[in-house]
Amino acid sequence: MAKWRPVRVQASAQEFLASSRPMEPDIPSREYHKRGLAAEVLRSAGTLRLAARGYSMLPTLWPGDVLTIAAQSFDQVQVGDVVLFARADRFYIHRILRRDATAAGHRLITRGDSMPEADAPVLPEEFLGRVVATEVGAEKVVVPACSRLRRQIGLMLAYSNRLRSLALRWHAWRCQRGNAKSDLSEQEVSLG
Repeated sequence: MAKWRPVRVQASAQEFLASSRPMEPDIPSREYHKRGLAAEVLRSAGTLRLAARGYSMLPTLWPGDVLTIAAQSFDQVQVGDVVLFARADRFYIHRILRRDATAAGHRLITRGDSMPEADAPVLPEEFLGRVVATEVGAEKVVVPACSRLRRQIGLMLAYSNRLRSLALRWHAWRCQRGNAKSDLSEQEVSLG
């Protein structure tokens, strides 16, 4: 029987660190699990409430707006609807520009109201639901259509960081003023 003998390899700390690969986490991120759970709730319960993030739908939707999303079939949504879809482990909330029919099947062409270009086509397996309302203060309102004026404002906000920053500050100030009349302050709300 052969006997194993230890072999001493000398390497500096720099050589060792440079040659080692960073460890890949085995567990998906918390955000990944939250998105999966949200998609499952929408499929099983039929509705879901999410807070908007990002600037792609300005001035129609603002970061922090609470959206009500209803599960609908891919064939039920129409041009002009704001929809939720998942792609590359992210949620997107954009407006439908048109429906395309190809040999491979139907797909939606979407774009954020303040985005200069359309998204890659949305396939039925990526589609999750339609945004049916947004909360403004204590009341729910229907998501407004994308008028020519709203689109122009959106593009100005997309191309001007300064203007977008001012608009976001104004929106935050306006929301703070509206919440000052409420019995429930922001510090009292814990979302876990």
